[in-house]
Amino acid sequence: MVEEQKDIIIANPMYDAVFKALMEDKDNARYFVESIIDEEIVEIDFAKNDYVYYLQDDTENKSKKSKKSKKLKIVRMDFVATIRNKDGKEKKVMIEIQQSLNPIDVFRFRSYIAKHYSAHENIIKQEKIVVKNDKVTVKEEIVDVRSIIAIYMLGFEIEDTPYLASKFVFKGTDIIDGGEVHSQHPIITDLSHEAYYIQAPRISPERYRDWNSCSRLLKLLSLFEQNYFVDKRYLKKYVYRIPEKENEKENETDKIIKKMITALEQIAADPYTRRVMEEEEFMAMNIDFWKKTIVNKDSIIANVSAELAQRDSIIANVNAELAQRDKELEEYRRRYGKLNGATN
Repeated sequence: MVEEQKDIIIANPMYDAVFKALMEDKDNARYFVESIIDEEIVEIDFAKNDYVYYLQDDTENKSKKSKKSKKLKIVRMDFVATIRNKDGKEKKVMIEIQQSLNPIDVFRFRSYIAKHYSAHENIIKQEKIVVKNDKVTVKEEIVDVRSIIAIYMLGFEIEDTPYLASKFVFKGTDIIDGGEVHSQHPIITDLSHEAYYIQAPRISPERYRDWNSCSRLLKLLSLFEQNYFVDKRYLKKYVYRIPEKENEKENETDKIIKKMITALEQIAADPYTRRVMEEEEFMAMNIDFWKKTIVNKDSIIANVSAELAQRDSIIANVNAELAQRDKELEEYRRRYGKLNGATN
């Protein structure tokens, strides 16, 4: 049953600053990733990858010492994890989580994934003792490469993919005889990756009419619903009531959802985080402006080139007209000179 709870105001976790604060708790991070990839997380740790821009301190003191720039870290959350699949096998993976309110960020997504493929941190090595000619040396050899799992939290809808949550994996095809090709060889698995897409605008209240029947993923996504805003897009009401359990142990999913709600309430009450959210949005708007400008550069250049060509044509016509007038003037001078000579 959906009930409005006006007293529960949470920060919008679609903002990087809020999401970062929420995921700094490893229990939250484990639940988030497990719920989406539907695999058991045995171990999870942070891989520090962030980009930084500087926020001017707005103190009233205008002395030089007070004019310090604060580092404002906007983070794409990367985790190194060990996952156990349904067959009981374990593997180490790099999990990258990215968020975007704008589809133009596909350029950023591509660049981050490319960095993971080239990062030495994703190559697993071990030392090997080599004995040759009574000499003992220790060498490093590559034993494995971390698989990459990408999770995209999108603040917009993908028009031709009308699904709240979807998973895309590489698919092999026999291009001679047809049919699917399945392989677990590293040369194939290490050169491709799984991608999960969550479209936050597709989270709707209808899915939560019976909380107890919701999957752990749906319960998680209730935090990311992009409705019920009370302060632009920064803060919103959390309108779903998690039933209180009586005479039975509360399940782990509801426990951690309540914990995450409490964390988001605390973040919402933090004035500095609010300011970071505002700066983050301002930065995103500027990035979007310049990206759109770059995307339209060919059209702009073509229009300028056409205008310059038109001006060149006008100048050429003027020059031709001036040349004709010079010719006529020269002819007039020649005739006038002859006329004066005959008179004299």
